[in-house]
Amino acid sequence: MIDTKHWLKQAARIHQDAEYTYSHLARDLADRLGWTAALNVATALRSHVYGWPSSNELHTAVKPLYDRLGWEQSALLCCWFRDARNRPGRRPGGWPAAATPTPKESS
Repeated sequence: MIDTKHWLKQAARIHQDAEYTYSHLARDLADRLGWTAALNVATALRSHVYGWPSSNELHTAVKPLYDRLGWEQSALLCCWFRDARNRPGRRPGGWPAAATPTPKESS
């Protein structure tokens, strides 16, 4: 299960420090927990954003994080994980090499 103490402090930074945004928190989650675990946290947060959290352990564990972030920041964090350009294994700029048009295709 996730220990939310550290993440609650990070979430509070979003409201206190204009330099630290939801995307920084999302990257920190992914770096520290790994992509899959961070995505699970974002999915659990999304259940609170939509107003239908279950009694699942993770959904219950992230409730204080949702409360600290607020609806808007929680929604933005969830959207960050849905953006394919942020997934691991992508080139700088976010797109996989296969999605980049070759010079022959672009002419």
